[in-house]
Amino acid sequence: MTDFDRSAAPDSPPADTPPASPAAPAAAPPPPPITPQRPRKKPPHAPLGWPMAVLLLGLAMIGGCCYGFIHLADSFLPADTVTLGPSVGVLVVENEIFGSIWVTEAVHRFRADPNIRAVVVRVNSPGGAVAPCQEIFRALKSFDKPVVVSMGSVAASGGLYVAAAGDVILANPGSITGSIGVIMQSVEATGAMAKVGLTSRTIKSGPFKDIGSPFREMRAEEEALLHKMVLEVYEQFVADLAAGRPKLKEAELRALADGRIFSGAEAHKLGLVDELGGFEEALVRAAQLGGLPPNQRPELVIEDGRKPWWDTMMTSKALNLSLPPAFQPGVSLKYIYQPDLGGGEGY
Repeated sequence: MTDFDRSAAPDSPPADTPPASPAAPAAAPPPPPITPQRPRKKPPHAPLGWPMAVLLLGLAMIGGCCYGFIHLADSFLPADTVTLGPSVGVLVVENEIFGSIWVTEAVHRFRADPNIRAVVVRVNSPGGAVAPCQEIFRALKSFDKPVVVSMGSVAASGGLYVAAAGDVILANPGSITGSIGVIMQSVEATGAMAKVGLTSRTIKSGPFKDIGSPFREMRAEEEALLHKMVLEVYEQFVADLAAGRPKLKEAELRALADGRIFSGAEAHKLGLVDELGGFEEALVRAAQLGGLPPNQRPELVIEDGRKPWWDTMMTSKALNLSLPPAFQPGVSLKYIYQPDLGGGEGY
């Protein structure tokens, strides 16, 4: 090879040397470690502070002072308020009858007041417990002034028992009365308890101590005992009703005393009611029997047994969770017109 040829030919690698490979990319750096973040704690609620405490204390003191002042003012009122002129007393017996003290006390006040010439008893009640109905009957029966009874929407069972003490009974044609009889109800929860796996254990001093218990079936001897008691109290009802309705013969009265109800118009035909009329007509009859002017509406002194508003406010409950009477444990005797809520047998 000439010099010209060596200078013109490019440099070439040796025949046995492999070609160079392209350079590999650089590896990425590892990510930084992740540090777990702790949940942020919520700041505690700030206390009410002394201003709120002072405010609540002040409101409590004001309420207590008002309540005490009302009772103090009420204590200075005379217990027996005497009317200024001839008047008629009014006793309003409403709802289910549970107590009788307010009626007997009102009767004593009416008896002591010389201006009370007669009394109208407004009955709007399906009856109630046996003993209070009997006590009201005796208090009205022994009253030494004319007593006129005005039946409202319902004057049945114990309501009729109370009405029978009147000298004259008036009813609206659509009033509901009757239901002469006694009822005793109880509920049995053994089936429901078995479904949820509950059992009851009773330790008693005698075989009849838990009579009427909802946690077991009633035995035959217990049912016979209760039925005897019901019939005894039933006879007391019939006897007092016969004393209050002397125009009815005992046989006629017993034919009506099977628990059925009557309208006021039907009761008038049967002799349970003397006249048809409302409250105003009863006032006219009371004024007439008491010797008051016939063409002038008499002054009224009304007693209804309601508590003062502050006592009602202090003792009321926002939610009444009590069971209906038919579902409450135990047994009780009642002169009451009440459908069988329990779906069982009433005695």
